[in-house]
Parts: sequence; C-alpha cells; structure tokens
Amino acid sequence: RAAGGGADMMHAEPPGRPSASFSRRQPVLDAALESVRACLEPEDGEEVSVWLLTSINHWCLEQERFVALTSNCLLRIKYDFLAQRVGRVARHRLADVEGITVGMVRLPSQSLAENLQTLSRGPPVARPGVRVRFRGPPVSPWERWNPRSKKAGARQLIVCSHLDSGDGAPLVEPLENVAHFQEALCRAVAAAGPAPGVSPERGDIVLDSVIGLPALVYNENRLGEWRTRGSIAF
Repeated sequence: RAAGGGADMMHAEPPGRPSASFSRRQPVLDAALESVRACLEPEDGEEVSVWLLTSINHWCLEQERFVALTSNCLLRIKYDFLAQRVGRVARHRLADVEGITVGMVRLPSQSLAENLQTLSRGPPVARPGVRVRFRGPPVSPWERWNPRSKKAGARQLIVCSHLDSGDGAPLVEPLENVAHFQEALCRAVAAAGPAPGVSPERGDIVLDSVIGLPALVYNENRLGEWRTRGSIAF
C-alpha cells in the first residue's frame, strides 16, 4: 500500500458522538478513499499516496479536496461525502510542474480581504501550505475574475492541511498533513523528469485576492466542506 494508504486504517473520529465533518467519520472516509483510488488510470502510473487537504482556489475559497499523487500525475479530486461519489477530477502531469513553493499561506497585507476578515473574526492566521504551478497559457483578467474558471485552476494548486473539524475530531495523520504531501510531491517531481530547474522554493504564499466578501462568507460558514449544519447536512 502507498505511503499515505495506511492513514485510512487510523481513527478519523473519537469514540462517542459522530463528528459534524463527514470526512472524520471512519466508514465514510474508508469508502471515499476506495472511490478515489478507483479514479486512477493505468497511464497515471504507480500510486504514491492520497491526501485529504484544504484546497484554495483563485477566489480564495477553501474547499476540502482529495489530492492523489502517482508516479506521473497529480490529481485534485472533488468528492461528495453525502452522496458518497466522486465529482470532478482534475489531472496534472508532473512533467508540467513549473514550480513549487513551500511556506505560509496568507492574504495580501492591507487588502480588502484581510481587512474584512480582521473585522469579522480577528487578524487572519497564516497556515503552512504548498503552491504548485503548472506550465500553460497565461490566465486572462476575465478568467481571474470568473469564480467558475477552470483555466485559472489549471495553472496552480494551493493546498493547506485539512481544516480543523471544529468539534474535537483530530486530523488523520498523515492523510490530512500538508507537510507529508509536500515531501512526497518533491520526490515524485524529481523522479518524473524532465523538469529542469524545478526545486522547492521557500517563502510566503500570498493569495491573489480578487474580492474579499464572497470568500469571507463562504469560508466562515465552511461551505467548501461536507458537514452537518443543525438538522441538515450539505
């Protein structure tokens, strides 16, 4: 089994009341990992590992996503924990990796997004993460402003360790650990070749905040995560 494959054997939730986060419920998580691994194609190469991380898109929306790493590809996988099925799968060839940055993910200083978050819940806290940039045509201003643009997501991937459950359920190690993902990614990219000049850089990962209010509402209410919300779940 792959390096991260053993994580699905660890407890995703403490005994007692189920976590509000569906991904912290062991039977649900086990089924999800099985479905995610079934997405891998022979041309993807040998599986390295699978992680469940917080992905941040070009509108700064935080979304829980599976990230699968193989000897040839990096896959970002949307999984519906309520319906228990795989949604969209985005594949990136490791040979197309243009750069990797490891550091603290933060909002631009003195930006509207940072000021709105400070007013809402205090100064934003930077989190450790990874940014992966891929070769391809430049992204137009319209595509940067379009929240549904797939082209913007095709040029970079920004991930952090998975969001805290909010109810005491611990992170599942190493499944939800971005540091473990970063180490495996750097090794896989170096082995995949040819990727001249691709070595991890260290520094702040400053989010390209287009507009702050939608992201604040979305992230504050954890709309990028499958969880129970009172008497309903979505």
